Amino acid sequence: MEVERKRSIALVIGREPSLHTVFLSIEPFRAANRVSEQALFSIDFLPADVEAPPTSMDIALPVTGSFDDSRKYDLIFLLVTYDVAEAAKGRLFRWLRRQSAAGAHLCGVDAGPLLLAEAGLLDGYAATCHWTGMASLREFSAPSRIVEQLYVIDRNRSTCAGQAASLDHSMTMLRLICGEALYNLVCNELIYAAPRPAEVRQREIVNGQPFMVNPVLSRAQRIMEETVEEPLEMEAVADRCGVSVRELQYLFKRHLNTSPKKIYMGLRLQHAKELLLYSSMSIRETGLACGFATPSAYYRAFCAVYRKSPQEYRKDFAKKSTMYGRNLY
Repeated sequence: MEVERKRSIALVIGREPSLHTVFLSIEPFRAANRVSEQALFSIDFLPADVEAPPTSMDIALPVTGSFDDSRKYDLIFLLVTYDVAEAAKGRLFRWLRRQSAAGAHLCGVDAGPLLLAEAGLLDGYAATCHWTGMASLREFSAPSRIVEQLYVIDRNRSTCAGQAASLDHSMTMLRLICGEALYNLVCNELIYAAPRPAEVRQREIVNGQPFMVNPVLSRAQRIMEETVEEPLEMEAVADRCGVSVRELQYLFKRHLNTSPKKIYMGLRLQHAKELLLYSSMSIRETGLACGFATPSAYYRAFCAVYRKSPQEYRKDFAKKSTMYGRNLY
């Protein structure tokens, strides 16, 4: 197989990474080297913070490069599950900006997109991240289009939810770089028989409700999710779905045994909960970001569902151990 040149990949890894994500991110490129019998890709491992080398459950990943090296990379994966120490961010951000200026494709994985956004490297790009960081990413990247899906490739940036989505993303990147022939060979090598498109949603269940197969309900839910900050009247939701309010209520009752208003409130409180747990916004700001005009209305609605105040919910969550794997509510 003729190749124009060898390409270099860097995995910049934070503390306590998901090993699943690490290996799925790089295996397509390792497989490409195997099936082509050429060194098409070289792979380096770099710590996002030299004071916190990448180790997960006592399994240490090799460190084969550093930010002091002058090497320029073609593809950089910023794979972070937890935040990077403030003292280490400046050095990391400067290195990422230099690599970007030199032509590298930057890919944020898991919570990595939040760091790219904080560094100003996602401005104007569509992006995603692991769903636990979605609320924070929207705050960091207000001018950008943030979507909850497996991965997003936008020009010289890509972002990925991590975990199993890492394989889908890296396989797509391999196809873009090397073409269909090698991609198909690697599909066979990895028994990758069912590729998932980028637009697949990360979560199948939210607030105990499965994503609906009925197109009107799916449309209604999308509209509700996109307008949690400025909730619409139910007439407006029904109008955007092309049905009457009565028909919309009938469909929700028939398929979900509930009302559209309850689903709408549930989605707003879902967003509030994610902001409380995974963002640094104040309690008042989380309420405003979910369409509650007054703190009292926010408190009443939150307590009615979760049986504790927003402050108590955030405090209790912070007490959980985070030694192995992220905290999930």
